[in-house]
Amino acid sequence: MAQKRYGPVRGAGVGVIEQEGQKPIEQAAFGWAGYAGILEKGPVGELIEAQSRATFEKICGGIIEDSVLPDCCFDYYNNARGAGGLLLRRVTDGNEVQATATLYARKGDLLTPMGTLKAHNGGRWGGKDAKFLFTASSKTDTTITTGVATWTTDQWKGAFLSNPDIPNKVYEVVGNTSAGVLTLAADSLYLTDWNAEVAPNEDGYLYMANDGKAVSYLLQDGEENPDTEFALSIFVDGAFVKKYPDLSTDPTSSRYWVNLINNDTSNYEVVAADTWTGAHVADVRPANHYGAVDSVTDTILTAIIHDFTINSPIAEGNPTIALGVTTDAMVAQKITITMTAAAVGDAVSDVFGDIGEVTFATPFNPPGGLGGATPVNKWIPPFTITAGVAPLIATDVLVINYKPFVADALIGGRLYPDKVNAKRTYFNISDNTHDTITAPDGSTMTDVCAPADYFLVETAQEMSAGVDGNSDLVDGDYISQGWDVNSSVFNRIVNRNFGVIKFATPGISSTGVQKAGVAYADAKNMQYRYQAASTVVTEIAAIALVNDTLGRSDYAVMAFPSYAYVIDLEATEDGKLKLLPLTGQIHGREAAIAKSYDGYHKAQAGTEAVLPAVIKIPTGEAILDEESLNPVGIQVIKKIRGNFVIWGDRTLSTNPTWKWKHQRELMSHYENVLRENFDWIVFAINDPDEQTNAISSLVQYFLPEWRPKRAIRGDTFKQAAIIKVDSENNTDSTRAGGDMFAEISLKLADTVERFIIKIGKQGIFDSVA
Repeated sequence: MAQKRYGPVRGAGVGVIEQEGQKPIEQAAFGWAGYAGILEKGPVGELIEAQSRATFEKICGGIIEDSVLPDCCFDYYNNARGAGGLLLRRVTDGNEVQATATLYARKGDLLTPMGTLKAHNGGRWGGKDAKFLFTASSKTDTTITTGVATWTTDQWKGAFLSNPDIPNKVYEVVGNTSAGVLTLAADSLYLTDWNAEVAPNEDGYLYMANDGKAVSYLLQDGEENPDTEFALSIFVDGAFVKKYPDLSTDPTSSRYWVNLINNDTSNYEVVAADTWTGAHVADVRPANHYGAVDSVTDTILTAIIHDFTINSPIAEGNPTIALGVTTDAMVAQKITITMTAAAVGDAVSDVFGDIGEVTFATPFNPPGGLGGATPVNKWIPPFTITAGVAPLIATDVLVINYKPFVADALIGGRLYPDKVNAKRTYFNISDNTHDTITAPDGSTMTDVCAPADYFLVETAQEMSAGVDGNSDLVDGDYISQGWDVNSSVFNRIVNRNFGVIKFATPGISSTGVQKAGVAYADAKNMQYRYQAASTVVTEIAAIALVNDTLGRSDYAVMAFPSYAYVIDLEATEDGKLKLLPLTGQIHGREAAIAKSYDGYHKAQAGTEAVLPAVIKIPTGEAILDEESLNPVGIQVIKKIRGNFVIWGDRTLSTNPTWKWKHQRELMSHYENVLRENFDWIVFAINDPDEQTNAISSLVQYFLPEWRPKRAIRGDTFKQAAIIKVDSENNTDSTRAGGDMFAEISLKLADTVERFIIKIGKQGIFDSVA
């Protein structure tokens, strides 16, 4: 046994030798499950560990239309009652896009970026707000071909479409192809409505709003250094999540904002990127809105929402600009005009691309679609540029920064009318348009500011342009991302002491995916739960599915039926039912039973294995034929005294030795625990003394498995567990090869599958003696 010595070795004095204690085997957790599938959010390519529902919701989000996996996860937590936890792999088609927001510096051009915030990972959860203008090449009542080849499948699902020449009509988009074909709701009459108009154009406006579901950010002055640093608060779906009170734009500072945000291990909401290359002065700090006052009354501040930059290094031209009539529909954008002659230039919007040719002294009403003269693009501000005294020349560049407010989006925020001279005086915001901010009646903003002063707005702003990555998923994505034996993220559980983990792909009944799942479980000494499709409602079909399609395995289990109806908690009407896989409910109940018995030696079935959320099952009121299902190894979901329960303790085994589900789980659990708890003996001295240490550790672990747990059985411990580490299985040649062998033979606990009662009438000679 290893020891430490303190004090003199060769000199005089007192020496102390510290004996190293025995090496205990640490018991693994019970009840963990591992799922791969579509989640609302969460890191892609990472192993997500969520021991509680609260952790799951923070990292992975909530219930979504595209997947039943979140439902199954919530079912797991509801039934597990604090036992176990979930290991998750978010599966995507690779097309997901993070919602984004640009942070703008307080001073300089209105649209001077200093950095970006993005949602922590891709998906609409971070904010889906988006706009797009297209020109149709063909159409029907329910389809429109746009020719746009840059979209991903269903990127515009849930959007709305309008045509400026079809008044008072809005069409819901239910999907799109990657070739740019939009599908409208089935009751749409787009072509009919288009034909009813006089000379209508082919332009269409696509738009999506966040509808309150987004990541929002609030920018304020820093708490400790309000004149040089800034604070950032993060909200998800309007609920406050966290605040960074003191951030610096300077990369050399210990409070550098990118480092503090991106290195925060509790941050699952945002990632930051620095785009600033200039000097780090106070004005670089970002703000939700910072700009100049155009006019002010006691209750209404009108802002200057555009600026104009001239880059004419040779000619030193000096034109001027005037906006036309702007509206709440127009969006923030940078319009760059590259001159092709002294008074003509090509305009490009950073949001809408090429928007046409600008001619000085002629009002520019941005054309729609791909350059048609009419109608105007309602999202781009009109303007007129007038030549100055000094003319421009070709290649000179003009830039219009247009930065309006989103109408009504500032309500509830704070307005500092003169942030420079009265930096602590603010008014609550009761209303706003694209260029005005209204304070409550009785406000006295004229006492604080005047035109040309600089105002600041503090309000939570939402991110936009998030895209899900769910629509182009194929079986290969689930297999490669979840169940590839060599590259799965679940391989990262090694040396985490989770014991046996029960895997599944909830909601995915594909043969290829399920075969890959059980192959993974087999390779890793775990378990995989098959799932029969909800349409499998007969015993013959269930048995054929196992024997002829999915295949049998000692590491596979399946319940029939695999789906059940539960109350739809998301429904607006009372009593609506939702058909869901039982995987989460079963795994959760199994976790609770394993925790209650401190192991897998008790069959997780029977009257205590209740599935309380189940209202009815797809097989109806029929009494299932257990005489045919049980020998095959299929568990039955049956109703006993008003409750649906898990009935059956068998695997879909190929080896009769492992027909009992609880025994296969128990052995896999033991094997995983032992594999991860004996690193201490590797490179130890290979001799009988170390064999004694190994025996001691094994006895210490298995003794409580015998008594009091009854996981292994026998009149004595030596009958329940035969542990052999001696000279017979560890010879000189064995040691010379670097091996030490331990042979363990366990008498695993059995289960009562049938309680057989023999009863009869007493004869005249029977006696109670």
